[in-house]
Amino acid sequence: MCEAAAVRNEVNGITGLFLSDGSRFLQVIEGEGEDLDDLMRRIVRNPRHHDIIIVSSHRIEHREFHNRTMSQPLYGVGDDPDDYVERIKEELREVSDDHLKAMFIGFAYLARNARFRYE
Repeated sequence: MCEAAAVRNEVNGITGLFLSDGSRFLQVIEGEGEDLDDLMRRIVRNPRHHDIIIVSSHRIEHREFHNRTMSQPLYGVGDDPDDYVERIKEELREVSDDHLKAMFIGFAYLARNARFRYE
């Protein structure tokens, strides 16, 4: 699923970042209006996706993740939990949106803690 989406995203100029803890995902998606609308329609129609919550939707001056095509979740299931949050913080180092950083770092902490419980 990730590889097919990455190819389609690259063709459509979609960039972003997503994290997974094995059952939940947090994702930021960047692109042009119509391309984003088409992508969201596909996501909503896909039966593998449910309980979708859009936290924020707004125009941006510049892309925060211009070099990421979301080919796979950044640091997912099976990663070293001790290193997980620090790697996420490093990945977000140049992101200027503090709210966005906080959401992803908070998600990384929750994902890391979930791994400790289930490993």
